[in-house]
Amino acid sequence: MNKQRSFVTVVALAAMLGLGGCGVAGADNSSQPAQMPASSVPMPAMTASGDAMASMIHIESGKYTNAVPVSAGSTVTVMNMDTATHSVTADDGSSFNVSVPHGAVVTFTAPMKAGIYSYHSDGNAGMHGVLTVR
Repeated sequence: MNKQRSFVTVVALAAMLGLGGCGVAGADNSSQPAQMPASSVPMPAMTASGDAMASMIHIESGKYTNAVPVSAGSTVTVMNMDTATHSVTADDGSSFNVSVPHGAVVTFTAPMKAGIYSYHSDGNAGMHGVLTVR
């Protein structure tokens, strides 16, 4: 993942977490979308390389993006920037399975055993990805 995309992702995540509830006192903010409390949206942990986005899977335009291996048992963060709900479901049927509503950030625990785990979206037969666990 290039540095510019990482920066844009960090800025977008920061905006979702911290700026979503900002408003002007006395102003009618009824057109503002409901925001999840910051405590329910965990930030990704820093990796040994210092890249907070290394353990993140992005969903955008009906595709997964994650080319960086993760450590066994680590927290994997999934950010759905798409307009539809998707899942991250291991093809083996048991290693991991999370539903990710559009615009949401969720986490799951990477498998404890090193290996290559293929995954798909239950609602979109064309979406496939691979999680490498070391």
